[in-house]
Amino acid sequence: MKRVLSLATVVAFAAGSAATLLLLKPELRALIAPDKAQANAALYAPRDWQRQTASKLNISVFAFSDRNRNGIFDLGDKPLHRIAVRLTRPDGSTRIERSNINGFTNFSMQKGGDEADIRQTGVNYRFKLLPPPGWEVTTKNAAQTTTFIDVPGAIAGIGAENPPGVVGLAPPLTVRGSLDGAGKRAATARKATGESQEIFLNREGGFEEALSPGIWRLSPPREVATAEVGTGKRGERVVDLAYAPVVLGSAVPSGSTGGPGVPATTVGFDDLDRSPIEKIASGYAGLAWDYLLAVDNQFYKGPGYINGLMSGSMVAYNSSGHPVTISARKAGETFDFVGGYFSIAWHNAEGETLHVKAWRGDEIVAEDSIRLSHLTPIYFQADYEGITRLQLATEHYWQFVVDDLRFRVP
Repeated sequence: MKRVLSLATVVAFAAGSAATLLLLKPELRALIAPDKAQANAALYAPRDWQRQTASKLNISVFAFSDRNRNGIFDLGDKPLHRIAVRLTRPDGSTRIERSNINGFTNFSMQKGGDEADIRQTGVNYRFKLLPPPGWEVTTKNAAQTTTFIDVPGAIAGIGAENPPGVVGLAPPLTVRGSLDGAGKRAATARKATGESQEIFLNREGGFEEALSPGIWRLSPPREVATAEVGTGKRGERVVDLAYAPVVLGSAVPSGSTGGPGVPATTVGFDDLDRSPIEKIASGYAGLAWDYLLAVDNQFYKGPGYINGLMSGSMVAYNSSGHPVTISARKAGETFDFVGGYFSIAWHNAEGETLHVKAWRGDEIVAEDSIRLSHLTPIYFQADYEGITRLQLATEHYWQFVVDDLRFRVP
């Protein structure tokens, strides 16, 4: 009777020694190993670093919103979504990609890979972040050059000798609004430090001015009588400029809810964490809410949800793009709407207009409009005091995003 040898015995014998097994993949080593101990060891063998791989791997440029404009990615800064980065290759060809919801703009690399963005070593690849118009690159490194080197055993077979650094961005700091004294250039903006700046007012008293970060007191022209300004809706305003541009609402003074001297409550929606999306119930923050939903800012992956985040991880938006109403809970009660950070959810609605209305009983006491961006929140400083109802509505029924609303509620 002939003896039939197993495949493992034949291959092991032909190899001549167990050392030959080290040249094979662990699964094959285990299959043909002459004994159980060797089979187990083969399953956990160290990598053969001379064996070349052919996998693609990403290298990234990270873009972040530099909230304190110090040129450092530090605590409080946030990733930026949909920022464009251009890669220029040694042959002059280019690729443009955009940052994802975590701020990374990815380019593929693989030594000799025909479909990889980066495939050569010993030559320069140039990365250039393309900032939105008027934005500052706070890290001063919009353009970066990287050389790639051979790395045997690496996933892609190559690596960056000097990987791209993080890139910080900040939007232009402007204040837009109205003051009494139309057409007079003597309106001023002053800081407590003594820094001052002249403001030009158009025929309607409107202005838009670039200012440095800090707390500014905006005053109408001196020749406008105090009696005319008094408690008028376009009198002196105090603005705290930090990261975001500011739009001033048509302030509604009243004092019935406490006025500017009473600290405001910030509503950031981060305690609404039962699920990624949550309808805001009446009574939340002491107010009645209709058609405003809280959502995890990464749930929809829209750039406005990412870039509009100011704190925590939750933001709010108008359900299906419909108008939102925020009201006092009981008849006869009032509240103050101090302001909030507003963005538009989607890049193809850039420039959508948010219309804001406030009522005191049946009377409309304030109406303002704000142009929104998916790239940065706009702080709308309403200063509506003693109102009973607030409406937030986009002109074309796109979703707006809001975070860190500020109220005074009795």
